[in-house]
Amino acid sequence: MPKNRLLHLAVIAALPVSGYAQNQAGGLEEIVVTAERREASLQTVPVPVTAITAEALEDKQVTEARDLARFAPSLKMFNNITTPTNLSPSLRGSLQQDASLVVAESPFGIYVDDVYLARLNGNNITLADIERVEVLRGPQGTLYGRNTLAGAIKFMSRNPGEESWLNASAGAGNFDQYRISFSAGGPIGSDGWAGSFSAFKSYKGPQFYSVHPTKDEATGKERNWAMRGKLRYTGIENLDVTLTVSHADALNDGGQLIPAQTPNVAANRQFTSDDLVPQFGNYALNTPELDRPNGLRNYPIGTTKQTIGSLNIGYDFGDMVLRSITGYVKTKDYFTNDFSGNGNIEASNEADAEQFSQELQLSGSGMDGKLNYLVGVYLFREEATQAFAWNSYFPGVFPILPISQSLLNIDTSSISAFTQFDYQVSDALKLTLGYRYTEDDKDFRMNFAGVTPLPFVPATGLVEHLNTYSEGTGRFGLDYTVPTESENIDRLLLYVSAAQGFKSGGYNGIAIFNFNDALSPYTPENNTTYELGMKSDLFNNRLRVNANYFISNTDDLTLNAQVIVDGLATFPVTNAGKAEVKGLEFEITAVPTDGLTLFLSGTGLMDGSFKSLNPTSAPANSLASYGVSPVVPQTPDFSVNFGFDYSFDTALGEMTVGADWFQTDDYITSATQEFKVKAHGIGNAFIALQLSDSLSVRGAVKNFTDKYVLQTGSRGFLGGFIPTRPREYMFTVNYSMN
Repeated sequence: MPKNRLLHLAVIAALPVSGYAQNQAGGLEEIVVTAERREASLQTVPVPVTAITAEALEDKQVTEARDLARFAPSLKMFNNITTPTNLSPSLRGSLQQDASLVVAESPFGIYVDDVYLARLNGNNITLADIERVEVLRGPQGTLYGRNTLAGAIKFMSRNPGEESWLNASAGAGNFDQYRISFSAGGPIGSDGWAGSFSAFKSYKGPQFYSVHPTKDEATGKERNWAMRGKLRYTGIENLDVTLTVSHADALNDGGQLIPAQTPNVAANRQFTSDDLVPQFGNYALNTPELDRPNGLRNYPIGTTKQTIGSLNIGYDFGDMVLRSITGYVKTKDYFTNDFSGNGNIEASNEADAEQFSQELQLSGSGMDGKLNYLVGVYLFREEATQAFAWNSYFPGVFPILPISQSLLNIDTSSISAFTQFDYQVSDALKLTLGYRYTEDDKDFRMNFAGVTPLPFVPATGLVEHLNTYSEGTGRFGLDYTVPTESENIDRLLLYVSAAQGFKSGGYNGIAIFNFNDALSPYTPENNTTYELGMKSDLFNNRLRVNANYFISNTDDLTLNAQVIVDGLATFPVTNAGKAEVKGLEFEITAVPTDGLTLFLSGTGLMDGSFKSLNPTSAPANSLASYGVSPVVPQTPDFSVNFGFDYSFDTALGEMTVGADWFQTDDYITSATQEFKVKAHGIGNAFIALQLSDSLSVRGAVKNFTDKYVLQTGSRGFLGGFIPTRPREYMFTVNYSMN
């Protein structure tokens, strides 16, 4: 995009979203976050944070984790090609595309009630009973657990206490979809006990169609259910104990990949989403239903089950708090899927991961309140196994052909110590210093077996690695609260920071025709990010403008690729080289009049470039392979979301209407630079009617223009693509008693 257009966009961004809060009489409500591991107003935290409250989650139709990408600047959450429950995440150019592997390391930490989730299997978290979501951007290692290289996402569910509540909803829509949810909580007896329970179930019918004669029917069903229970005890003065147990269960028809071709673009040239021509129609595939050997089901299917348990204990000594967070996560993931949409290359996977984490924190204040501190240790242990089986099928050429099987085992132990200090130099100026030391020990094993005795598939192979990765990372920051007596400036915070991030090294886990990629581990990815930002509330709390400019310098950027070596597809994960990603992030909310909220958020002036490249990496060969110079994947020049909510009284009750539009510029999807998604936009809208204090009805639509874009995938015999979802609408009845 021409730079003058970007500057024009930046000017627009400076006009009358940060923190998605509800409109209240007199202006915007204050949002309390725990981004710095203690409660504070969003507008006083010198970190780029997108905070979305429970009410805003409903209005913005953020029903699952991938919806967050519309509202959090620089965040991308694309469906992985395996199942709808797996997302390939990206933030500020740091990304992980093989999200279904037990060896995959996320570029940012994902937390549910302060428990770190190591596995990306099942990371498309379906949101229910969530009080708030916080998306922190930039390295967060001095306050959070493993692999917060580019940021962290926190899902916070409601804690039971002295107040009772009961919420229930039921909705139905097109594609035979329905969603039922229930949440209740409050005190239990009079001895300091409180509890809560929530549950939901959802179903979405087929949105795709198989044209193959052996199947010839609709496909793409998704069924999800989950429950969470909490028990809290505050009966002893200064003691707060919360036990949480949750379970989620997903069943679906696997990832639906559309076979598409580029008839007007040569194989050695970059193609775009506009060049792709679906072979059988926009949502049609050609997957056969056959009796498959080698452990595969006879038709694609996906199941993901995840159990999370945590015990959070805090004791307040007065000027300091000691906290223990114990976490347990068990994830079981299975899929059989067709990665071509034609049945050419199919795989099954069965993954089983179990993790345990223990965090101890001591936080408090001193020096007459001028000093705030947090020190802690974090222990993590995970054991995971994953079995793969690969088949090929080319009708008229040869029948179903088992290719290979592989078994992955990975044991990870991590220990880290961290601290962060805030010192109030003056009433207006604050200094922040932080440091973390991390050591990861990894034991990796792959057993590979070629099932069919073909000359290019070795019979057996064993790969073993034992590695230790360690790093110290720091943080420095200054923030200044501008003293002002202006009637138009309610609060103005300016901040600068420099922070380092670290993501552990790891292994290549995909082996189809050989295990050569697994022979070479990749090294850790390191990041130094410089930030300049502001947070402001203006015009009697009618306008909130938060903006920041960042420069992120990454050493050994880790990238996944699909490349052809000696005529065979391989899937190396390599350290591509040094990269610089920079951009302007902004979130603006305006309340020009009671009842009306306008919002705008996004990233502009973004640029992702390589400063040096590993000559064997996929980006280094993009000019020779596809005739284009490389850029950092998934860093569009701009992406924005804008919209409104408007509430007004009617004879039946208060009515609220709202809409938002997400627009992105062109972006490269992966390391090879082969595929560019062209600029496109998707819109959503809702209308709600509050019939009484407890009863409301709502109608909502996603992708109201029915925009169709093939967003990710690859061409060739492995080539299938994932499209945007068609227009979906749902009508919901809500009951609430608080």
